[in-house]
Amino acid sequence: MVEVVNWVADRYQSLQEWARERFADDPREAEIAKYSVLAVCVAAVALLVIALLWLAVAVLGAIVQGVANGLIAGGTWSLERVADWHLTEVVTTPVHAYITAHAASLPTGAEAIWSAWALTGPILWLLCWLTGSSWSARLAWVLYGAGTVAMVYSASPANGRMLAAGIAVLYWGVLSVFALRGIRRRPTVHVHPTPAPTTALEQLRARLDEQFGEVHARLTSMEAAAGDELAARRAEQPDR
Repeated sequence: MVEVVNWVADRYQSLQEWARERFADDPREAEIAKYSVLAVCVAAVALLVIALLWLAVAVLGAIVQGVANGLIAGGTWSLERVADWHLTEVVTTPVHAYITAHAASLPTGAEAIWSAWALTGPILWLLCWLTGSSWSARLAWVLYGAGTVAMVYSASPANGRMLAAGIAVLYWGVLSVFALRGIRRRPTVHVHPTPAPTTALEQLRARLDEQFGEVHARLTSMEAAAGDELAARRAEQPDR
């Protein structure tokens, strides 16, 4: 980039010298040539900047798209591995069977509904865990868990329905320990003491206290003055 800028500056100086030599006898033509050269240089720099910006945006877009595709592929692979795990098949297999059996008359296919169910759970769990105080996300998580347990109980074999439903409740309860707690702590509550209400009676009492204080101060000063005057008179009287 620095080399390109230096090359443009060199070309600009060369064109300026050529304009001065070519139109040395006509200052007006030299001025026109000068501004023409400047306009050409500005246009060249602008095209260069636009090309570099377009290249940067294209590279950045490719990087973002690659990262997004990698995250989606990784998340899908992780969900598929979790769904195929033997300990989770107690829940996922009945849910998949229930969705397949009841989605035949729906416009959306069973696989689309199954994918939506598989993605909704982690999304709701993350929302509950990150937001913490969102009651709407918590309610959705509770309804999701209740619906999952109902599907597991309905689609499990008759001799293992209660056990399968119990395992589903156990899984949902363990996940709810984190989902219903949230990542945020309880907000700090600052209690500011409110000033005592000022009533007419309290105002009257304050005025009376102020007046009594003034009267007390006056009596004290009068007593002090009387004491000083009495002491002065005693000092003026001759000793008998």
